[in-house]
Amino acid sequence: MKKSDIYEIAIKILGIYFLVTIVQLLVGSIASIFAMILQNSPMSDIMLYGGVGLFVFIIMILIDLFFIFKTNVIVRMICKSADFEQEVPFTANRKVVYEIALVLMGMIIIVWALPDFVYKIWNYVQSLQISAENKSFIIASGIKIVVGLIAVVYSTAIVNFLAKEKANV
Repeated sequence: MKKSDIYEIAIKILGIYFLVTIVQLLVGSIASIFAMILQNSPMSDIMLYGGVGLFVFIIMILIDLFFIFKTNVIVRMICKSADFEQEVPFTANRKVVYEIALVLMGMIIIVWALPDFVYKIWNYVQSLQISAENKSFIIASGIKIVVGLIAVVYSTAIVNFLAKEKANV
């Protein structure tokens, strides 16, 4: 495995992590807008917050897609010519590293989201009167847990997709 291959793997892993972070930010923004609507905030504030949030989301998605699908361009920009020739002793292949990273990322997401999810469910069961804000946070935590489970359970399929993308380039 060449040194540039290791850079490529690291950049793709970073892109996947950014994607998960972007999804979490989007869910949080939607929950905040929903809470603002329920609190009868002025429509100008809601539109401003939503517009800025949408603009930031689009920019972040474009950057992230560049990280995931144009990794070779980034590698060519940051690597020296020797990095494309220098062999680095590494016993795991590319797919194994991707799979390990996806499983770890999924587990991190689950660990971050599970306590909040359990707490919100417990409050719901205790009161049986759930506010709209708590509903949105329960849904957001549930989505995070589902994304984490998908990353863990389907890590092999995701890795096969990512590895296939490089073969097509």
